[in-house]
Amino acid sequence: MRKQIGCILLVLLLISVACLALADGSTWKCTKCGRTGNTGNFCPNCGTSKPQDSTWVCTKCGVRNSGNFCTNCGQARSSGQAIYGKAKQKLALNSGPGTRTYYDELGTYNVAGQYCEILAKAWDSRNDIYWVKVHVPGTKVIGWTGLKRFDQSTFDIDAVPEEYW
Repeated sequence: MRKQIGCILLVLLLISVACLALADGSTWKCTKCGRTGNTGNFCPNCGTSKPQDSTWVCTKCGVRNSGNFCTNCGQARSSGQAIYGKAKQKLALNSGPGTRTYYDELGTYNVAGQYCEILAKAWDSRNDIYWVKVHVPGTKVIGWTGLKRFDQSTFDIDAVPEEYW
């Protein structure tokens, strides 16, 4: 009897965890047919693509906004579409591109497998690599890291605006 109760409690716990995973906003409702609970990029019922998030992250202060101006610092929303790249590993961020010692270290963020907004790129002629300016998901942190830390098949580096240092 105790084993049966233990099994029932375990099943209930697993169901609760699964419900919490679905409640994190990873599902969406189709705007064409109304089907709910979709998890991919296209509705399995009618094939309509997942609606894009209309919010944006301010490139100046890192606050997420929904209007045309940042509610924190007043910066205007950029006219281009946001570019997201999938991080392959932890991101060690600096306040500027390159390996120069006068940049502040902003910390290391474990975002491997997550998509980060890529705000800008800068060419480092000393090391022959691109550095990218990224917004760390779920934070207000914006910093520079090496392009090699991203899966480059998930975005077009040529579409990322250039910043000159």
